[in-house]
Amino acid sequence: MSLIYERPVSRRGFLKTGGALVVMAASIPAALRLDVAEAIAAGVAYPALDPTQLSTWITVHADGTVTARSGHVDLGQGNRTALAQIIAEELDVAFSKVTMILGNTNATPNQGVTAGSTTIRLAGAQLRLIAAEARASLLTLASAKLATPVSGLTVSNGVVTAGTKTASYGSLVEGQILTAATPIEIKGYGGFGMQVSVTAKPKSPTQYTTVGQSIPRVDIPDKVTTAATYVQDVKVPGMLHARVIHPQGIGSTVTSVGTLSGSAAQVVQIGNLVAVLAEREWDAIKGASTLSVKWSSWNGLPLSSNMAAALRAATAPIKSVTDRGSFQSSYDASAKKVSATYQTPFENHGMLGPSCAVADVRSDGTATVYSSTQYPQGLQAQVATMLGTSPQQVEVLWFEGPGCYGRLSAVYDDAASEAVLLSKKVGRPVRVQWMRQDENIWEPHGPGTLHDMSGGLDASGNPVAWKHEAWMPPNNDSTALGPALAGLKMAGRAAIGGWTGPNLYTFANALELAHALPELGAATSPYGFGLRTTFLRSPGQYQITFAQEAFVDEMAAAAKQDPLQFRLQHLTDPRAIAVLKAAASAAGWEARTSPRPAASPTQNGASGQGIALVLRDGTYAASVVKLALDPSTGKIQLQSVTVAQDSGLIINPMAIKHQIESCVIQTASRAIHEEVTFDTSNVTSTDWASYPLLTMAEAPQVINSVLINHPEIPSTGVGEPAVNLMAPAISSAIFDATGVRLRTLPFTPTVVKAGLTAGA
Repeated sequence: MSLIYERPVSRRGFLKTGGALVVMAASIPAALRLDVAEAIAAGVAYPALDPTQLSTWITVHADGTVTARSGHVDLGQGNRTALAQIIAEELDVAFSKVTMILGNTNATPNQGVTAGSTTIRLAGAQLRLIAAEARASLLTLASAKLATPVSGLTVSNGVVTAGTKTASYGSLVEGQILTAATPIEIKGYGGFGMQVSVTAKPKSPTQYTTVGQSIPRVDIPDKVTTAATYVQDVKVPGMLHARVIHPQGIGSTVTSVGTLSGSAAQVVQIGNLVAVLAEREWDAIKGASTLSVKWSSWNGLPLSSNMAAALRAATAPIKSVTDRGSFQSSYDASAKKVSATYQTPFENHGMLGPSCAVADVRSDGTATVYSSTQYPQGLQAQVATMLGTSPQQVEVLWFEGPGCYGRLSAVYDDAASEAVLLSKKVGRPVRVQWMRQDENIWEPHGPGTLHDMSGGLDASGNPVAWKHEAWMPPNNDSTALGPALAGLKMAGRAAIGGWTGPNLYTFANALELAHALPELGAATSPYGFGLRTTFLRSPGQYQITFAQEAFVDEMAAAAKQDPLQFRLQHLTDPRAIAVLKAAASAAGWEARTSPRPAASPTQNGASGQGIALVLRDGTYAASVVKLALDPSTGKIQLQSVTVAQDSGLIINPMAIKHQIESCVIQTASRAIHEEVTFDTSNVTSTDWASYPLLTMAEAPQVINSVLINHPEIPSTGVGEPAVNLMAPAISSAIFDATGVRLRTLPFTPTVVKAGLTAGA
């Protein structure tokens, strides 16, 4: 299925296609309350987007097909398919009849950013209610046509039946434009807290026939046959290609810019934003590689090897996340004390294709932006601010990208912001395509973090004290690169520390503290940012869970208890207990203390098991990792990974399994390989050689998924929970195999070998 872009059409256009159900709220302006003849004569436009109108969300066409619209987008998870399943289920139409329009600002409502597993958990829940209201409106129409009370009607595959009489949805709207009034209440529009209230009651899960089925993703055929359109494929008439020459150091400013004599390319400079533009992309690439640009010296970063000390030295407010009982006195009185420090590195989101966007800023003040952003309406507002105009003057068209993992979850897209400024400057559409070096250096990186853990056990091995103190740079994701380089003052967001995720364990006397840090280097940078940061997949909780779950294992080892049983003894949440038991059972967990008997750092073919638990955005997940490692090389081989997950009502089992597998593979890569390195000036891991990813040979040999369905519980997210499990489970499995605990990510062969040598 290629990307579908729907522009608002006239009512005359609707009638030419046979008619449509355009269900509007009672508050619709009187000017739009026209009969068919008046509509044809006046050519009244399709109503403006208003979330209180069903017409903003759903259209039922005369041929029985359905168009549904969502402000959320599909980042490769299969959201287009899952949302269509929800719509089809509530409307009682065949899945094949539903087409989803996603993420275009002129055609879709603002449901907030696609991030944090929000599409099914939030946007899907909203669309379920909207579809239920649309079905109720259709049944009201059918009741009048079939002269039967709504209570006497049944629906199957878009056909309403009353005894021997039938009426298809298409026949109810054919040749008409219907403005049935229906009450929809929207609160918190466009945000995570957006609430939709309708009068219709959604179907009971016991009636579901489409939701819960493993329907193949509709986007895959076009991707396999190369018919899909990605943002990199977008071309518009009159477009220029651009290559931006980014600063030498994070805080470097331009001192001089050369010329390109005799070149087919032109040089454009807007403050410290320097670019080469050309009709042909290759000319822009050649021009950028030969243009002489000199930058001021800037050395405001610590070395990446000194990251931990730099984080501790940063001045920041401390936030108390948990303060239960009396940690210090209980810790001081404990029979056995355990303490450790865990560290995670700066990371790349690692988009396989570097950033790309097209912008067309016109002389009349309007603009169109083609982007793979995770938040089209947010980008729309950001571009409007950059241009000094209103969001209504800016149209953002969403296209799929090469996998962003939170890279574009903010209200901007770096390539888009640069394209907008360059297009405005030259008066033509501009396509900005970053190179791999640009992406690795200038993307906002997942921040490095530090975690001090302390725990106390009584004489029987029961935990009596727990402390977690975290140093975490901000999820400061609203400093767009283009405006900053161009000298535009944009509103920024304060550091928020990044702590997420509840501690499920019932440890008495618990204290959890978060240091909300500034970006490294920000204090001396002229742009207002330092080493830009925005968390990737499972923001903050990936780092928090690594430290917490690995440390729970350390406490279990100190208590000489089986890691699984230790966890179960200190849990009361039945869903958490269920996923742990399910993962352990499916994986064939060996009940014993860690490390395994005769474990040794020098043992050839050492093997071990590790377990971890998380609650992320309402979804419970647990994983068991079994691995082998070669002490002579430090290489890890993941033999099997088992994940049990409870995300409430299951929409598409196959899609959930695919998401679990993607979480496992991507996070195994993060845990084993990925680390952004930097000197005092800028990032030094500039390519796939210096920032390697997991290879196919290193991927887990087996990934088992165990899905626990709770139809009575609303669906929660599946794109992030399993992400949090791999790092702690791998750390614990290494300890189980060797008796050596590794606490600093990533577990590269060099790190593993050094740790084993030190522990021998």
